[in-house]
Amino acid sequence: MIRLMHLADLHQGWEPKYLPDDKRKIRRWERDRLLQKAVDYALAPGNGIQGMLIVGDLFEKYKPEDTLVRETMRQLSRLTAQGMPVVTIPGNHDEITYRESVYRTQGTAWPGILVTNPMPEHCLSHSLQGTTVHIYSLAYTGGLTKTTALDVFPRLAEPGFHIGAFHGSLDWEGLGDRSLPLTSARLAGAGYNYIALGHYHQFSSKAVGSGLAVYPGAVEFKSFSDPGAGHFTVVCWDGSQVTLEKPPVALRPRQSLTLDVSLVDDYQALKAQCLKYADLEKMLQLTFLGTPRFHIPEELLLEELSEAFFYVELNNAAQYFSDSFLAAVAGEPTIRGLFTRRIQERLAEAGDERERKVLEQALLQGLAALKGDAD
Repeated sequence: MIRLMHLADLHQGWEPKYLPDDKRKIRRWERDRLLQKAVDYALAPGNGIQGMLIVGDLFEKYKPEDTLVRETMRQLSRLTAQGMPVVTIPGNHDEITYRESVYRTQGTAWPGILVTNPMPEHCLSHSLQGTTVHIYSLAYTGGLTKTTALDVFPRLAEPGFHIGAFHGSLDWEGLGDRSLPLTSARLAGAGYNYIALGHYHQFSSKAVGSGLAVYPGAVEFKSFSDPGAGHFTVVCWDGSQVTLEKPPVALRPRQSLTLDVSLVDDYQALKAQCLKYADLEKMLQLTFLGTPRFHIPEELLLEELSEAFFYVELNNAAQYFSDSFLAAVAGEPTIRGLFTRRIQERLAEAGDERERKVLEQALLQGLAALKGDAD
């Protein structure tokens, strides 16, 4: 069994600008340690990893800081020192096109195989467990790489495990996507057993011809809209079939939480409900839904919650109707005006607090459904 780690889109050097300076540095340090975690996993004897593919955007930019470059090369050298094949492919963030690209300035000293050819070529044949692994790839290079979908992919007429490795967009029909365009139809014709991809940050896999095309995703979290996969990807080849393993990675805890605030009595009760999830290590996304009886002071709430979490962001989709708004609506000669007047009449006759709360929610939710309908 051949077992290779497939990484892409680590984006080392990226910083979350939405965090204050002190926490921004912490998050960058955590994210930049991901390569070390991957190398540690690859070198652990029980995991049986025999090589590593890094399919683009190892760095956030093409000219990263010298200290980051040195540490990256040190980590990769830990693998090559054990005889493991390591293949690094430039991406669109760490593009090789530029004269000062890290892959040009450090190319001769780069550990393992650094792909530099601008069009698809056979880059490596390496024997593992009595089977030859053949790798085909390219490094997108401005002015040299074909910018329309590639139509010719090389493949040796030899037995073994054949891998195409490309940082690009597979079957993407949108406009403005700055990456190498690829199509399943053309790749299927190459007859690769495995197509190692990079560029998209969520894990996905797709049968392409007789092979399997895989985006491992960006393991680490960037934001709640770019959460990463949360696991490494290990590709296994038994001589006839590809299978995948997804070992989880220990990362900073995060949670997306949706709260219906319709029945929350006031601001203090809302804050108390949010603080039930308090964790100084956690990154929390809060979404509020419903029809509260009070205006939610978002800035104040975020300020007070920030002391109980590593990071909090708020999406307030709740619909609040002020007393002045209700009074104005009640005077309208519309369906919602009639609805409001009738509920208010029943509120005036409510016999107990429970009935009053039910009627208040009926009023607020009814107005939410009728919002904008003034006919």
